[in-house]
Amino acid sequence: MKLTNEQFEDVLSDAVVQGPDIDPEDLARLEEARAIRTRLAGAFDSVHASQSLADKIRVSLQTAPAPRRRYIYFPTGILMAATAAAMLILVPVLYILMMSQAVQAGTVELANIHRVNIREPAGFYATGDCEKIKAYFQRHLGFTPRLLSECPELKVVGCYVTKFKGGMVATYVVKLGDSQASVIVTEDWPKKLGLGCGCGHPHCKCIHNGSCEGLSIVSVRLGERSYSVVGDLPAASLRGILERLRG
Repeated sequence: MKLTNEQFEDVLSDAVVQGPDIDPEDLARLEEARAIRTRLAGAFDSVHASQSLADKIRVSLQTAPAPRRRYIYFPTGILMAATAAAMLILVPVLYILMMSQAVQAGTVELANIHRVNIREPAGFYATGDCEKIKAYFQRHLGFTPRLLSECPELKVVGCYVTKFKGGMVATYVVKLGDSQASVIVTEDWPKKLGLGCGCGHPHCKCIHNGSCEGLSIVSVRLGERSYSVVGDLPAASLRGILERLRG
């Protein structure tokens, strides 16, 4: 179920109970908003004026002459302390905003990799031979990702090494019915890719869900890497690929 802006705010504020059928994209947005709210609350809770500083501010306000132009003058030391306290709040907020942008960029990159894959760009290795694919990745990346065993419903059609967040990652394409999906192998955990599962734990090994511009994205952590599947099919259909990878 896709949430309206009003429904999103109601669920976020706990005015409405979160249902089990919320759209994966809205679920990821809710998780991100809750994480930001928690970090902001923690930042404010961690900033407390010492008793000495509080006494100085109180005395300064009580003894200061009434300003003619409605200005209140504080001693330099108090201003410096207030500035430091403000920075303690501002820095975490800016960090959270930058991390949020990085997370969104990760989801967009996954979607872009899939769009390029299905066009079979220059360098795309078109083969369904699992042993040749393993040798290809070992040669180019020094490791062999988990591959899907062949079956009538699902078949590997080719592989590719491409850039992701400034590094090189493995990706291969599988045919699922009349559609194709990309499996992208990264070192980032699913939550750092902008995907959510609802538990809030950054290192959860559940299957995570997300979407980007009409594409469904599901991801799970397997060993030292995350396996993300991107395609134009519903997330429920793509989850089957991850289930096969998990064994």
